[in-house]
Amino acid sequence: MKLLAKMFALVADKFQNRTDKQGLPYILHCIYVMQHCGLTDEVSLCIALGHDLIEDTDVTTDYLQEHFGLEIALGIFALTNVGFDSYDEYIKSVAHSVMVEKLVKIKLADLQHNTQVSRLKGLAKADFDRIEKYHRAYTYLSKL
Repeated sequence: MKLLAKMFALVADKFQNRTDKQGLPYILHCIYVMQHCGLTDEVSLCIALGHDLIEDTDVTTDYLQEHFGLEIALGIFALTNVGFDSYDEYIKSVAHSVMVEKLVKIKLADLQHNTQVSRLKGLAKADFDRIEKYHRAYTYLSKL
């Protein structure tokens, strides 16, 4: 599990000063996704743990490929919501990925955690709108 240890170090470094909407260290979200995706192989665990790296930090796909290999880099890239015209388009790309079985499980764990109302400090209309969007994505992906 040498790659997983390296991924933990990278995620801890890149998210060290970030908190989630509840004010908790953001790395706990990454760990939750990894623990609840239902996958146990090292590559999948690395993808799950690092799923937000490209989207939310300065880590690039090239960096991930160089340090973690092509499969992990492509898995994290496929879970990155950048360059899509809409969130629905992004979710459909996850559903049609070549790693669909792994990525859908990881995305479902991410969506499950992101829709836990107890993680929010308060509830505004924007929170309800985001939860509704995530719920639609969860329903769509869970039917695959």
